[in-house]
Amino acid sequence: MNCPYCGTPKFRTSRVRFSDIPRLALLQLPVRCRLCRERFHVGISLALNLMQSQKVREQEEAAERRDKFKGKDNTETIA
Repeated sequence: MNCPYCGTPKFRTSRVRFSDIPRLALLQLPVRCRLCRERFHVGISLALNLMQSQKVREQEEAAERRDKFKGKDNTETIA
């Protein structure tokens, strides 16, 4: 699936708004393109996969920040 506005395959889940209720009844969830920032709706199965991959990405970024922080502590104590 690609963004209908810019064509990139990179997008993330978006917050659910009150105006999204009719779409939720059709099992469609809102997503936002990471490149052009446009908002659109996709099927629930794709949105659930995005949420899962988004959690994994956040965990990896948190681990990188921890490693970077630990690396700064080690270099300061050695120097």
